[in-house]
Amino acid sequence: MLQAGAVVGGAGVAGFAAHRAGVFDDGLRAVGVRPHAKPDPHDVALLAEAAAGQAELLAALDILSQGQPAVADLRAVLREQLAAVSDDPSATPTAGAPIGADTDLTAFAERVEAMATARADGALSAGSLAVIKVLAGMSAGLEQVGVAARRLA
Repeated sequence: MLQAGAVVGGAGVAGFAAHRAGVFDDGLRAVGVRPHAKPDPHDVALLAEAAAGQAELLAALDILSQGQPAVADLRAVLREQLAAVSDDPSATPTAGAPIGADTDLTAFAERVEAMATARADGALSAGSLAVIKVLAGMSAGLEQVGVAARRLA
């Protein structure tokens, strides 16, 4: 019994040392185990923030679009971006006016550009290459939505 405890304890110490040395995953792969990475909590928070921002923009655009049929393309871009960062790709914005609802397309464009800057900042602070790519792509797309909204204004 004491030998089994020593073996388990030795394996635990070896596993801890391998983890600290950064070769634990390589060791697991060598014996046929496929390790799964835990998502970085900061990256998860960045994606959740991006999804919430997209839902706000969609809600604001829905309010503005009541007299503007030309905003359908803008809505399509915002919905596609929301699907890229949301757990629920069919997510729809909340009903009703968001806090500080924009009253015209120029104000909406300014809000979109602020969101684009926030996504670019998020891309710079993200740890995962995949999250960096998503947030940088969202930033570029939002910049284009802002330009298009200004042209419609």
